[in-house]
Amino acid sequence: MQKIIVPVITPFDTSGKVDTEKLKKHVSNLLEKGVDAIFLAGTTGLGPMLSFREKKEMLDALCGVTQKIIFQIGELNLENVLTLAKEAKDYSIIGVASYPPYYFPNLPERWVLSYYEKIYAAYEHPIYVYNYPLATGFNVTPSVLKQLGENVVKGIKNTMNDLAQSLEYKYLLPKLEVYTGSDTLIVSSFASALDGVVSGAGNYVPHLLVKIRELLKEHKTQDALKVQSLVTKLTQLSKKYGSLSANYVLTEELMGYDVGVPREPIFYLDEQQRFSLKSEIRELIRENELAQSALFR
Repeated sequence: MQKIIVPVITPFDTSGKVDTEKLKKHVSNLLEKGVDAIFLAGTTGLGPMLSFREKKEMLDALCGVTQKIIFQIGELNLENVLTLAKEAKDYSIIGVASYPPYYFPNLPERWVLSYYEKIYAAYEHPIYVYNYPLATGFNVTPSVLKQLGENVVKGIKNTMNDLAQSLEYKYLLPKLEVYTGSDTLIVSSFASALDGVVSGAGNYVPHLLVKIRELLKEHKTQDALKVQSLVTKLTQLSKKYGSLSANYVLTEELMGYDVGVPREPIFYLDEQQRFSLKSEIRELIRENELAQSALFR
C-alpha cells in the first residue's frame, strides 16, 4: 500500500523549548487518523534549528508512541550526524534520513556522495535521502542516487514540483522507495508508480490524504481531484501567511488542539494574523462541500 507520511511539526513553548508532550499527542492523533509514518525533524518540523540533543530527545519521546519513524538527522556538523546515525541503530524505527550538506554553493558531487556513504556506514542499514534543492542548493538527481545504489539508499523524499524526476528515480532504481514531498502532487503520486507522499498538509488534514488514497483505489479520480483541490487551497492559504508558522494555526484550527508555537526566527503569527487566518479557513470550509460533509472532524 502506498504510504502517507507526515513531516510532523515540532511544538515549542513560548520560551523556545521543545514540548515533547504536545508532540506525542499530535503524533498519536495523526496515526489514529490513518497516517502510516512520521518524518521527524524535517523542514516542516524546523529541523535545521534543532540541536543534536533536541533531536535525540524527540526521538526518545516519540518512540514511546510509535516506531513508525523516519528520523531526519542532517546538519552541517558531520560528527553530530554520524553520532545520531550510530545511536539510531538502538531503535526499531523505519530508518534515518538526511538532506545533503547545504548553504555552501557548488559542492562537488563526490563530496555529497561521500556524505551519504559515511551516514550509511555509521547506521549500518540503508538510509533515506531528503532531496530539497530549493533549500539546500543541491539537487540529488537520479544519476547521483544511482551512484549510491540500492544497497546504500532505501528511499528518497523528493521535495520538488517535478513528478518526472520522482518517476525517474523509480525507473533507474526499481526497488527504491520514492515519495514526493509536494502537497500539490498527492493525487499524481498515488496514481503513479511512486510509493506515497510526505505531506506537510498531513499535520492539519491527514484524513483528506487518506480520503484521496481511498478514492483512487475505488477509481474515483474526479472525486480525488476535488479533495486534492481543497488540500491545495489550504496549502496556498498557509503560504500566504508564512507556512512554517501558519501550519501551527491550521493544525490547531482543523485538528482541534494546541500544538504550541514555532521557534524564532520563525516568528509566530500575531493575534490579528491568527484571527485573519482562522477566518479564512472557516470561510473556505463553509464554501466547500467536502468540508461541510464532516471530513474535518
